[in-house]
Amino acid sequence: MPANEIDHMSDYLPYLKDKPFYQKIIALLLLMAISLVLMMVIGLVIAIPFWGIGILENFSQSIDYTSEVAVSFLKYFQVVNQIGVFILPVICFAYFENRNVGSYLRINRRPGGALLIVAIIMFLASIPAVNWMIGINEKMHLPDFMAAIEEWMRSNEDNLGQLTEAFMKTNTFTGLFVNLFIIGFLAALGEEFLFRGVILRLFFDWSKNVHIAVFVSAIIFSAFHLQFFGFLPRVFLGILLGYAFISSGTLWTPIILHFIFNGIAVVAAFSFERGWISTDMEEFGSTENPIIISLSLLLSLMLLFFLYRKGASHPDDYQFKKNTRNEQNHSGY
Repeated sequence: MPANEIDHMSDYLPYLKDKPFYQKIIALLLLMAISLVLMMVIGLVIAIPFWGIGILENFSQSIDYTSEVAVSFLKYFQVVNQIGVFILPVICFAYFENRNVGSYLRINRRPGGALLIVAIIMFLASIPAVNWMIGINEKMHLPDFMAAIEEWMRSNEDNLGQLTEAFMKTNTFTGLFVNLFIIGFLAALGEEFLFRGVILRLFFDWSKNVHIAVFVSAIIFSAFHLQFFGFLPRVFLGILLGYAFISSGTLWTPIILHFIFNGIAVVAAFSFERGWISTDMEEFGSTENPIIISLSLLLSLMLLFFLYRKGASHPDDYQFKKNTRNEQNHSGY
């Protein structure tokens, strides 16, 4: 189809650039809902010839996490879910918002080598502090009158923990590469597309304040996981990822950091299953040494501050605003 015909067709598609903030949020949620339903239907049609209709009947009752067939089906639907909830609706939203998906999501820029190395060191340095926050968060208790809610939260946490353990439990290299793709790369790509690529950008456009955008997107990022006893460390990680994105000016930086963080957990679980290490995934990188925890937190925050000062965004946020305005001015048809 000629380019001029494509341009003409785009005139009939929604254009969100000048719409109010709340309309953009509603549009994003609608796209996520439509995309999820569409991908679920397509996913089921594709899945039935491979797993049979019986797999759906079994899942309507209970899930046997010890069954390789059940786990393989769950991994397949994790891919469907990632595409349906995170990747496809974000690409559609970016097109409706800007018409230039790569420019809007900032995936048309390569991360600078020096800043990327500093960001990776920052993320690795944060691991002991993150694990300490997990321990603090797990000790959380709600008031007595909210006991039923806490019981539901812990039950939900246990179910998600069983699912994660079933996904990670592999001692084959094929299983390792599958997990690195699904849990490492695809999760990092999809979640960064949504939370840093769109949500952070929307809250920046609304508030005109980088810090509000980073913190709000980090809170939404953590809440979206529905793992209440890991809420605090995920907010912290979301903040690191948000400032890494702002500082580098490219979404590939938080995608790489997210992949490394998830990949370490995948490799640690695989190494434990192979008997190469004696520490399982949940304990990997954990320490009770207050000096190491303090150094971890201090170093990660110092490197975060360094990134923010030296990156694409200066302290007055001028560069980020300038880049955003330039993209909006050149986002036409």
